[in-house]
Amino acid sequence: MHGESYTGPGIWIRIQHRFGPRNMEWFSGAVTTTFGVIVLVGDDLFSQPSWAGFRDFFGTQSLFGTIMLILGMLRLIALLINGAKKKVTPQIRQVAAGFGLVIWFGVCAGFYSSGVISTWAAIYPWLVIAELTNIHRAAHDQGETRNGRAA
Repeated sequence: MHGESYTGPGIWIRIQHRFGPRNMEWFSGAVTTTFGVIVLVGDDLFSQPSWAGFRDFFGTQSLFGTIMLILGMLRLIALLINGAKKKVTPQIRQVAAGFGLVIWFGVCAGFYSSGVISTWAAIYPWLVIAELTNIHRAAHDQGETRNGRAA
C-alpha cells in the first residue's frame, strides 16, 4: 500500500495538478460552507419574506445553517482527500456534485416558493448548472479511470 500514501511532496503535486480542472467543485464547496456560516450568523434571516420557504421546511435558521455548513465542509474535505490520493476516485466527486445539485436546486426552490424575486434568481440557478457540469466532468473522469487513462 506504499503507493497509496498520503505523505510526501507527491501529495501537494497531485492536489495542485487536479485543482484546476476541479476548481468549480472547490468553488461550490466553498460557497456551500460560507452560505452556512452566513445563515448561522445572520440576524433573523428566517423572519424575512424571501426566506419563508426555508422557514417552512427547516423550521429554524440554525438547523438550515448547520446543514449547509456541514455539507460544504464535507465536500471540501472529500475533495482534499480525493485530490491527494494517487488513484482518483471520481465516484466521490459524483456523489458530492449530486448533493450539490440537490442543495442548490433546493435553495432555488426555497426562494422561489416565497414569491419574492430578488438577486437569488440571478445567482443560484447558475450553481445548479455548475453542479450539472461537475457531475458530467466527474463521470468523464470515471470513464477515463475505467479505461486506464486517468492520472
